[in-house]
Amino acid sequence: MTVQTGRTAFPAEEHPFDVVVVGAGITGAALARELAAYDLRIALLDRGADVPAGASRANSAMLHAGYSDPPGSLRARLCAAGNRRYRVLAEELDIPLRACGSHVVAFTAEDQSHLEALRDQGLRNGVPGLRIVSGDELRQREPGASPHAVGALFAPTGAVISNFEAVRALLENAQANGVEFFPETEARRLVPSGAGEGPCRIRGVETSRGFFRAPVVLNAAGGGASALAEGEALRVRPTRGEYVLGDKIFGDQVRGFLFPCPDERGKGIAVTRTVEGNLLLGPTSETQDDPDDTATTAEGLAMVWRGASRLVPSLPSDLAITVFSGVRANDASGDFRIFPSRRLRGVVHVAGIRSPGFTSAPAVALYVVELLREELGDLLRLTPRSTFSPERRGIPRFGEMSREERRALVAENPAYGQIVCRCEMITEAQVVEAIRRGARTVAGVKMAVRAGSGRCQGSFCLPRVVALLARELGVSPEEVTRHGGTSRILAGPAKGSWGARTENGGPASGEDHGA
Repeated sequence: MTVQTGRTAFPAEEHPFDVVVVGAGITGAALARELAAYDLRIALLDRGADVPAGASRANSAMLHAGYSDPPGSLRARLCAAGNRRYRVLAEELDIPLRACGSHVVAFTAEDQSHLEALRDQGLRNGVPGLRIVSGDELRQREPGASPHAVGALFAPTGAVISNFEAVRALLENAQANGVEFFPETEARRLVPSGAGEGPCRIRGVETSRGFFRAPVVLNAAGGGASALAEGEALRVRPTRGEYVLGDKIFGDQVRGFLFPCPDERGKGIAVTRTVEGNLLLGPTSETQDDPDDTATTAEGLAMVWRGASRLVPSLPSDLAITVFSGVRANDASGDFRIFPSRRLRGVVHVAGIRSPGFTSAPAVALYVVELLREELGDLLRLTPRSTFSPERRGIPRFGEMSREERRALVAENPAYGQIVCRCEMITEAQVVEAIRRGARTVAGVKMAVRAGSGRCQGSFCLPRVVALLARELGVSPEEVTRHGGTSRILAGPAKGSWGARTENGGPASGEDHGA
């Protein structure tokens, strides 16, 4: 089989795998990484051109403590465990994580009673350190918090993480341990081995790019999970959440994560400082039919602003640098739906991974591995892989380094001296490394190294990112896309010399030297 850097070339014929994981969001990537510790041939499929996609791309990037999940539910069992597991993964996989704590804010006596109920529920769920603080103590911790707040539930284990880096780190480590990744490969149906009495065995997965044969298939397709679970009791209801992302200069408005008291629709509009230092407001919660509708609306964004301003009244009106939305795959049951198929033996549905799904994903993966051991041991032998390596190093973060560290990198590789993205201080060397690790689109580069994530949202760096993608991939600039498919950046013949360099590797003209 031909292997490309960062991803696997599509098999030219029907190749057998031991496990096929459908969906390379945080859940699928965590599953692939945990299974990579065993002597298995694993295929990871995703319909997106780059990861993360779907809900793992657009979310709050919050590691929830676990107090808001009903005791006895899978959410309660796996949230706090996932929170703990991320502390290990952050070290092993070089994932940015900031332990900042979170506060659920009370404005009324009724809210105060709700805080007590959440605290008691969290203690039953094994969440450590929960306590109710006064409004004055809240404002000592969070000076921007509303003067009308009368108290808050403080959860010290609340944290923020880089959601992009978490998915990519899990995927890269899985690939380093033998997992084969197939992007732009949409799973269309699960294929049984044949008819007969009782449940048939799974034969494999029919996709947009051919057939993948395997005795075990894990359906972690997010919003598309129901389509692969015909005849099963899955009722995924797409739920859209809209967000406002603020400039880093306003990031110090809060130190951690502020929530209102939750209601039946969810945790409500929150305000947080992201791990990168931006201010993030949202999300809303609107049920819809289309799992792919990620439009933002005037009404939704107004709701975000009202909810966020209630928590932090001093929010400046000009803080936004972009808005976006994500669609969560909520199941009608309100809980995660992780179970072996009753129709096709060998299939495990890992669906309905609603909030706190991102937090829970590492624990979900461990839970599924044990389920496979107990329920499908005759189909899958989990023999530890002797060569498994749990570690991965991320791309150097040039903008976070000291001047001395930057000089050392430039001396080693002059491409670190060429600034591509001024807002985030992203260099040519970082972009090239992202492409060599598998980024194939402008969005893929943005998620890998944050080029285009800053105040100007790519107004300066987009042409340079396109030029580097074209150069490194050996394609014309017109073939470069934003996020795969037909999302081309340019139309018509290329004019001029894209990405031209001098003989010594320096810029052809007018480029910044940013060490």
